[in-house]
Amino acid sequence: MLPGRVLDVSALIDIAVAKTKYARAVAATCLSSGGGICVPATALAAVYSIAPLSTQVELFELVSTPGVTVDDFTAGKVGDIAEILDGSRDVTAGHVIWCARHTRWPILTDRGEQLVVYDPHVTIDALP
Repeated sequence: MLPGRVLDVSALIDIAVAKTKYARAVAATCLSSGGGICVPATALAAVYSIAPLSTQVELFELVSTPGVTVDDFTAGKVGDIAEILDGSRDVTAGHVIWCARHTRWPILTDRGEQLVVYDPHVTIDALP
């Protein structure tokens, strides 16, 4: 079950600052086994908005790695993501769910209980 992961905000932060090393280990294993990493652009923007420059450099290196795809928030996805949100304003959550549905990969996050409210069928890989 380790072909890839969709990274939520908390996973990106964990990778950038090596808080637990779990997210880095999962990402490295996915990439070395021929899988991939999907980074929703909305999650990346959320982290960039609060991250110091050194952390931004770490994130840039991550998203520049072969096998890592930044999924853009495009006009064609707006309707689908709005439907996922069903009145919520957490656009990042909606985008993360959209990416998980389309890649069929688990979401690496510390807010699994919140995300499964949007879609109980997504798989969560919980950060410690």
